This record gives sequence, structure tokens and C-alpha cells, in this order.
Amino acid sequence: MQPLHALSKATFLILLFSLTTVSSVLAVPVPLAPPQEAVPISPVYQARHHRIIEAETKSRLYAKLSEVETKATENMSLYDVTYYDLDLTLQPDSQQLDGTVTMTARVVGETLAEVDLDLYANMAVSAATAGGFSTTFSRPGHIVTIDLDRIYSTGESFTISVSYGGNPNSDAFSWSSFGGAHWIWTLSEPYGARRWWACKNVNNDKPDSMDIRVTVPDDGLIVATNGLLVSEVDNGSTRTFHWHESYPIATYLVSLAIHPYATFSNWYHYAPGDSMEVQYYVVSSQLSNAQNSYPITVDMLHAFSQGFGEYPFIQEKYGHAQFNWGGGMEHQTLTSLRYTSYGQWIIAHELAHQWWGDLITCADFHHIWLNEGFATWAEAYWREQNEGMAAYHDEMNAAAYYGDGTIYVEDPSDFGAIFNYWTTYAKASWVVHMLRHVLGDEEFFDALTAYRSAFAYGSATTEQFRDVCEASSGMDLHAFFDQWIYGAYYPEYKYTWYALMDDDATLVNLKIEQIQSNTGLFTMPIDVTITTDTGVFDFVAQNSMAEEYYAYTVSGHVLMVELDKENWILKSATETVVDVPDEIVAKARLWPNHPNPFNPSTTIRFAIPSTGPVRIVVYDISGRVVKTLIDTSYPAGEHSVIWDGTDDTGRAVASGTYFTRLAVGNTSDVRSMVLVR
Repeated sequence: MQPLHALSKATFLILLFSLTTVSSVLAVPVPLAPPQEAVPISPVYQARHHRIIEAETKSRLYAKLSEVETKATENMSLYDVTYYDLDLTLQPDSQQLDGTVTMTARVVGETLAEVDLDLYANMAVSAATAGGFSTTFSRPGHIVTIDLDRIYSTGESFTISVSYGGNPNSDAFSWSSFGGAHWIWTLSEPYGARRWWACKNVNNDKPDSMDIRVTVPDDGLIVATNGLLVSEVDNGSTRTFHWHESYPIATYLVSLAIHPYATFSNWYHYAPGDSMEVQYYVVSSQLSNAQNSYPITVDMLHAFSQGFGEYPFIQEKYGHAQFNWGGGMEHQTLTSLRYTSYGQWIIAHELAHQWWGDLITCADFHHIWLNEGFATWAEAYWREQNEGMAAYHDEMNAAAYYGDGTIYVEDPSDFGAIFNYWTTYAKASWVVHMLRHVLGDEEFFDALTAYRSAFAYGSATTEQFRDVCEASSGMDLHAFFDQWIYGAYYPEYKYTWYALMDDDATLVNLKIEQIQSNTGLFTMPIDVTITTDTGVFDFVAQNSMAEEYYAYTVSGHVLMVELDKENWILKSATETVVDVPDEIVAKARLWPNHPNPFNPSTTIRFAIPSTGPVRIVVYDISGRVVKTLIDTSYPAGEHSVIWDGTDDTGRAVASGTYFTRLAVGNTSDVRSMVLVR
């Protein structure tokens, strides 16, 4: 059954001040305070709590004025990185790091005579080369500028290297210990890579591949990082681990995890005869806990690969390396997890990042929601795969946020804004949730496929994601993204309804108002569920105005009308039920036809207060009679007739505007309609 949309306000005639009303307010969740230690923590809160910890972890530099946003210099826009070789020697006793970074890049500007790299100023540069020869360099702030061996032109490739050393100890690089052994680890998001290695520290220029060589004292230390282990060489008093990352990687996703780890593996069988190793590096005292908890990762790999496309680094590995920081970090192919964190929700969150954050990285941290919103939503998706849709909605409802603040990070030098749990994680996950419903499941997952196809192993902005979704679905989503990503609030709906009954059907007349005062209007499809004593009827109200009217035909006595029953919209909703206005009962009415515009046919509904002759005629714009639809007696009540776009001779009429006139005794009513061939 189809709705009749956009009834005129005069026709609807909700006489709120003169009619008896019954009101109820749908409950609006509010952010929950963390429970006291003595209170049992629900699974849903536990899932949310790890995200709060992760957000707090990643905003750790917020108050440190010395660490600010990394912005590419104008020089950096003139070249595209294709390869890094990162060669590090670590001396944990003295907390000294010595490194050489070799970079190959291609010129994308007209000419290039020097190259800027990011490297924090406390790391002393000792030498640089260009084209294999020693060259000069300078240190303007946290930038190393290296003079090339000659002037390079568009399309040419060049290779430079920079050697440096110092103590990188910071929130991005940690010298620590555990169980009497050294424990070294990194967490570079958002701008910390330059703290410990020289690079072009931006998200939208990933090298095609990378080698990572790390030399450590030969005292049982194991070096785990991105990609595949190529070799492990015993140098006598030291040991060198060589890893190769064959996929493009953002600089902040390059990581180190170094400790005398206990290791074990599972296998992800992604095709008959093909498997990928899932590797785990854990502190020895946690081996039993890890062996009991981590294997669920393989089940998640299957579920996410079915929903999101094959695991994007299938020719390498996935796994976890434990570190001593809150939450987790989605380092490419090897997530870092706190050594006491074993909940499946954090495992799901960081694994989902391998698609949403690592395969496709936010182009800059204005758009971090493309990473964190998707990963948070994926936790609910994992629950859906295991427990069904009720669990999915349970998880999403736990992440509902009804405060203010834009999801778009207006100031990416504000670390608290980048990693604000409620906007970047929670509300952003609702954007994914709502987009899924707006598009429908098939179109939504098709859009994700198109998004991966367009930006795999690269980076994207909100607008680029939006445009892919529009191209894939054929829908205009500008309003959706404008209101939810750049808007600071949510819609507050007030809906009012009454029902008209006759012998055959019941017409439910519905008014939806947007009553929020602190933001603009929202354009959203709203599910309308009408429950009667004969069944449940589902409709969709396309809503975008401050006040809109709808009519739906159902059977039976109406028991309940619900707006967005399953919570697909981040909203509040207030319901009011009213009696049928006297003017509606006592007067013949012609409702707007639906659909309008239409092709090939449209339904015209009308109501008459008493039994008697009824005449309904279609006229063209010149006033000529096109077709007589009804000219006979009808009983009192609600009725309908279909016009199929033909005239009285049965011939199809042309596109254009036509008029329907209802005549009942001395009463008449006229409506316009548009036929589009």
C-alpha cells in the first residue's frame, strides 16, 4: 500500500487546541557515565568503554602545545612518494635511536631542486644523500630540506636518504619494560611518525611499498611490524629483523612492537588451498589469555571479508602485538592491543580498520570519521552476524549521542576534537548506520564495494565517499552528508495523527513536524509503522520540511502509529493522537493524488460525508474535459479511483498539468496533478 504525501495543511485540519489529545514521548538516550567499579558492566557498555579508552589514548597529545598538526609544505606537493626504506638501530639501555631513511619519489610538479621531509627537531641529522651522492641539507623547524643532486622535471624519479639520531621518547615512541625485559612500541596517529622517522608525514601520499629493518640487542628481543618478515640475522651482539610491506601504507600506520614476545598463530582459510597466517605477539604472562581470546579474529576475518570484500592485505598477514597503552591501534597488518584487552569488540573494531582506515585512509584528520565511524559501526555489524538484528540495534543504540558538535573536525590541531569519542566514534557510527537504511542493504554494500574500488590503498575525503555512494546508488545524498557530517545536532520530530474508518479501509492522516530550534531542517526517509487489529503496515515518509502531511490506507482499527520504530535515525520523537476534526467528517474532500508527478497511473482518494451522487472529472490546462472518472452514487466514507493517463476514448494523453474536480451536491474540490511521460 502506498502513502498519499504532502496533504495541504487546510485539508489536514489538526485542531490541537480544541481536541482531546493523548501524548507520549519516546525516550531519548543520553551519554552514560562510567559505572562504579562495584557495579557489573554490561556487554554493551564494555563495547563502548573500550572505544572511550581508545579515544582518550589517541588524544593524548591534546594539551601539549609543542605537538601540532602536520601540514604538508608547498614543496611536498611537488613529489609523490613511491618507496621508503627505514633502517633503524635501537639501543634501549641508553634510549638512543639511529636511523637512515631512503626515499624514492616521482616529481609531480614542473621542476624540483630540493625535498622537504618531516622529522622532529630533537632528532639530529648527520648526513644526507641525493642520487647516491652526499648532499647538503637544512633544518627549518621540524622539517629537513635536502638539496637534490640536480633539478628534476615532471615524471622523473629521484632517491634521497637522510641519517639521523637521538632519543625519540614521546607519546609516539615508548621505551618501556615489562617483566624485567625491554618493551619498545610506537603509536604515531595522528602526527607522531615524524617523532621517530623521517617521512612525508601526511595521509594522502602512501608509498607503494616499504622495507623496515630494525637492529636490536641480541637479548631475546623480537621485532614485530608491518608486512612479512623477510629475514632475521644474528650479528653477534645484535640481531636485525627485516620486514617488507608490499602494500601502500600511511606513515602513521607504520609501527614497532619489540619485546621477548611469546608467539602463536592461527590460519585464515580464505579459499580452497589458500590460507593467511594470523600472528600474535604477546607478553609471556598473558599467553593463556591470548590463546583463549584471540582466535575469534579468524571468524571476524571471514565475516568482514564477506561484508566488506576480501581482507585487503591477504598476501601478507594479520595479527596482534601487545603494547602498554590504553585501547588499541590499527597498525597495518598488525594491530597493537593493550596487553590486558581481550574483548571481542575491540578486536572487531581494530580489524575493521584494516578496510576502513588502512586500505582507505582519511585524506586528513578533518575526515577521521571515515576511519573511526566505520570501525565503530563494524562492531555492531559483527554482533549482527553472530546474534542477529536485535543485537545490532542494541549496539547502535548504545552509541547514540544527542549532544552538539560536528563530526567533521573543524580544527585538526585539536587532538581532543579529532578523537572526541561522542562525535568521531559514536555519532559517526550512526552516520554509517543511517546511510545503510537510506540506501537499503543491497545498495549500501554495493556502495562500499564501489568505494573500495575507487580508493583502495589510497585516501579519501567525505565528499569523495559521498560522490561514490551517489554514483553507485543513483541517489542525491548531498543533504544527508551536509546535515549529518557538517551539522551539529539531530532532528526532533513531533508527529500527530488521526484515523478515518469506513466499511472497507481506514485512512490514517499523519502530520510530521521538525521542531528542533538549534539547527536546520533534515532531509530523511522516516519509517512509519501502523499497527491495527488486523496486522502491521509499514510505510516510508520522505520528510524534509518543518511541517508535512501524509495519508496511509490500512485495514482494521488503528492501535498504534510509530515513527522510526527500529531506530534507524538519530532523533527524538513526540507522538500526539487526536480525534477526527469535525470539518473533515462533515465535508466532501479531495485528497492529493499519489504519486504526483506520475507515470503511468495515479490514485485519487476522496471522502464524502453522506451517501449520494459523486462526479470526478479530469480537465486539461485549457479547461477541456479529458476524462470522467466517476459519475454515480457512492456511500459515505473514504474512496479512491485510479486514472491511467488516458482520455474518454482510451487514448494516452500527453505529458502536462491536469486538474481533478470532485463535485458532490453543491460542494466541489479541485487538485492539480502532473503527468510525465
